Amino acid sequence: MKYADLEKQLGISKTPIISALNQLEDKGIINYIKHRGYFVAEIDFKKQGEILVAEDYLDVGNLKTPAMNDIFSPISLQSVVYEKIKDMIRTLKVVPGQKLVYSDLEKKFGISKTPIINALSKLERDGYVHIKKNVGCYVKDIQPEVIAEVMEARSCLEISNVDFVMRELTNADLTLLEALQARYRSHNTTRFDNAKMTANADFHIHLAQMGRNRFMVKSIENIYEWIGLWVRLDLLPAERIIVSENEHDEMIEALHRRDADLLKLILQKHLTAAIQYYLPRHLN
Repeated sequence: MKYADLEKQLGISKTPIISALNQLEDKGIINYIKHRGYFVAEIDFKKQGEILVAEDYLDVGNLKTPAMNDIFSPISLQSVVYEKIKDMIRTLKVVPGQKLVYSDLEKKFGISKTPIINALSKLERDGYVHIKKNVGCYVKDIQPEVIAEVMEARSCLEISNVDFVMRELTNADLTLLEALQARYRSHNTTRFDNAKMTANADFHIHLAQMGRNRFMVKSIENIYEWIGLWVRLDLLPAERIIVSENEHDEMIEALHRRDADLLKLILQKHLTAAIQYYLPRHLN
């Protein structure tokens, strides 16, 4: 698939074609190969139910950008800008409601407007910014009811995934989960800071991976990334940290016993507790 051919066939300029190809690549419909171009992806149905590699999930909350020798393709450059702007939102260098000015971003990153426009379009699709036609782009202000909906979705996904986990469970899975729990406990803190949140996300994402359903894993991973960006878990009381650590231990014990019903009950209690603490404090 070549830009020139697509421009002739569709009768449009290169910029919307790049944006469309980016969306198709995000969905796994096409692949970009450096110096060769775009190719329709081959779907390996045999691997659709396999687990995603664990190390891909152990750095939740940390940015991963393409290698420097790849950033000169339009798609990769857009990905770098996407991650950098998202990190600005994550670290409150830009705050909810703040306008993102194209010319300021051009100066900051030292690049042209096209990859910035494409990155902001993807950020809007992913729910991080809102683009008002003829007005500008603004960092989204997340309302408490939206947070509640995300937390509810997280509970539904993780609890539903338990049956997959029990079907696929191995001793190696449990060993890694116990290691992640040890890391979670080892970070002593009186509040859910970034390190504690990351360790918590690593635990839950590996638990999801144990079900060997990569689409379920991706959904759960996206939710934890969203929570890390938008939810002020540092508002939770210090005692909730101790309780959450104990609940992780209870989950591991339920897994050792191969007790799916018990694990679902613990998860339900564990995942709903945060929102019960969080929303009243946020609304006050």
